[in-house]
Amino acid sequence: MRLIYSFLIIITAISCSESKSLQKSLTKYKVPIGYLQDSKKLLCAKSDSLVINLNNTTLDSTTSVSRINGLVLPFIIFNHVSTNMKVKLGQNSIQENYNDFFTNSFITESSRSGCFGIATKKTNDSIYTLDLKIDTCITSSKYSRSTTVIFLLVAYSMSFSEWGSPAETYLHVSASLKKGEKIIYEKKYIVKRNQPFVNSRIANTNKLRSDFTVNMVESLSLSTKQCVEDIITDINSSIKQ
Repeated sequence: MRLIYSFLIIITAISCSESKSLQKSLTKYKVPIGYLQDSKKLLCAKSDSLVINLNNTTLDSTTSVSRINGLVLPFIIFNHVSTNMKVKLGQNSIQENYNDFFTNSFITESSRSGCFGIATKKTNDSIYTLDLKIDTCITSSKYSRSTTVIFLLVAYSMSFSEWGSPAETYLHVSASLKKGEKIIYEKKYIVKRNQPFVNSRIANTNKLRSDFTVNMVESLSLSTKQCVEDIITDINSSIKQ
């Protein structure tokens, strides 16, 4: 009986420290972030030039883990503990600085679908200026773990399982296009994305957590792509007018 109670205490203690343990584990994975170049190339004159000004991103510096809720079923013979945790993506999980990625993605996409060229600096009032401000940049997901212990007469069995959930990205960007001192347009762009995550049954813990991090970074990448494409579409329309 003393052994059983000792196991219960240990399991409960593990469930309380799982968020810190997971956060420490996720710091091992630093994922490359890429831009998917699949938009239709536009054959249009690029006689106008544009300078991009992007403020510092609001992306957290560190990937964080917090406990959402948990379940403890201490039934002496059958004991089960499960924990649900929220994971919020931070810069330390991405190889490239996100601010640089956003700017480079804009330049890459503008070369495909933009009806304007990119200038490094403003030299006269005929050059457009695009001021971008990333108001909100949050990518998060849920990660779950469960432990089950069954006590028999002279032995016991213990099983562990963990799994990830789809990633969710919320990106809010404010844009202002000017020509000289004249404001051409101002607009707020909001992107909400749910990125499915397929749990591999044969994956070990390291593979699962690595794939989980990759999925969050991919969600952020595709959300950025959508935002950039929307901005460039509006700029094209504004310049043509």
